[in-house]
Amino acid sequence: MQKISIRFDPTDNSLRVLFDEPQNMAFLSPLEEDTPGDFHLIRNETGQVIGFECVFYHLRPGSLSVELETAPLVTEEPVAGKTKR
Repeated sequence: MQKISIRFDPTDNSLRVLFDEPQNMAFLSPLEEDTPGDFHLIRNETGQVIGFECVFYHLRPGSLSVELETAPLVTEEPVAGKTKR
């Protein structure tokens, strides 16, 4: 994953978050069978989740603030000055 893409489309009030390139999107699937039709997982050809879309998401212009929290990278190889996990 190189980047996360967040897009709000005011024409249909949808919020789309992608963890992969948009051209890899193959289909949308509901979160669960009984989930209302306004929240879908975005999947690639192999069925892996590469994002999500929320339709009828109401957002005032200029009000989208984004907070990103990342987890530390755990590797099998020791990093200089660090112990192996």
